[in-house]
Amino acid sequence: MTKNNYDKAEVEILGENYTIKGDESSEYIAELANYVDQELKGIREYNSSISKIRLMILGMMNFANKVYKSNVRYENLKKENNNIESNYNELVVKYNELKEKHQNLKEEYNEFLELLDEGGFE
Repeated sequence: MTKNNYDKAEVEILGENYTIKGDESSEYIAELANYVDQELKGIREYNSSISKIRLMILGMMNFANKVYKSNVRYENLKKENNNIESNYNELVVKYNELKEKHQNLKEEYNEFLELLDEGGFE
């Protein structure tokens, strides 16, 4: 969807109807609204007399908590991935060094065998 081409969905949150416009599909908007509705209803279950404003604030705090934890986890995974990449690159360098040493030893061994065949150690 382009920047100025919005999709809209008719949704219900806590028994109230809303028209939501966004740059995501109407199906996604409806799914997201359903998620919000379920989360807010879950909060209201614990305190049925809570005002709508307090309910929304608690809901926002819960969402902010989830987003914050997800961002922290994402940053930790990025660092872990960078460490893994760094270790991998070090292993590739060591592998190439060992491969070169192996090739050199193989050449030396073949030269030694040629000397034996020529009788160079008599």
